Amino acid sequence: MEWKIGKGNLDCVACNKGFSEEEEYYSAIFDEQGGFIRKDFCIPCWSKPKSEVFFSFWKTKVPKQGKPAQKFLNTDVLLDMVFKLDGSMEAHQRNLRYVLVLYLIRKKVFKFKSLSREEGGEHLIIYFPREDRELKVFNPSLKAEEIEAITAEMNQLLNYPYLEHEASP
Repeated sequence: MEWKIGKGNLDCVACNKGFSEEEEYYSAIFDEQGGFIRKDFCIPCWSKPKSEVFFSFWKTKVPKQGKPAQKFLNTDVLLDMVFKLDGSMEAHQRNLRYVLVLYLIRKKVFKFKSLSREEGGEHLIIYFPREDRELKVFNPSLKAEEIEAITAEMNQLLNYPYLEHEASP
């Protein structure tokens, strides 16, 4: 499975204003035509009503020139995506949720508890300590190459190049 996701660019999708060095802006993910698309908005355009409904969003800023990109990851954005993808029957969304959960297990946000085999397939039972609850995550039985491809697409979508090999099982 391959997603066609455009990398974040340095101009607002609504007004075409270019972002300047260290300017804050919003990035949003939209679920369009069976795939995710990233769109970036300047602060004034983000504040205006939108005709489209976004799937997830985060605030970021243009890095200072000559300074390496920030190496932090907002796990709240990933958690938001995991919860919003819950119950989706679309294959690409189930696969993405699975890879996000693997990443969050490695980051110790979730704890693997057990496997559950049911008529519909295998599920991971995950414990989320922050909210003292369990999650059930469908295991799509992805091959290592498929996980790497989804991770690469996720990296491009979120502009997190340092995630590259961290989500591998």
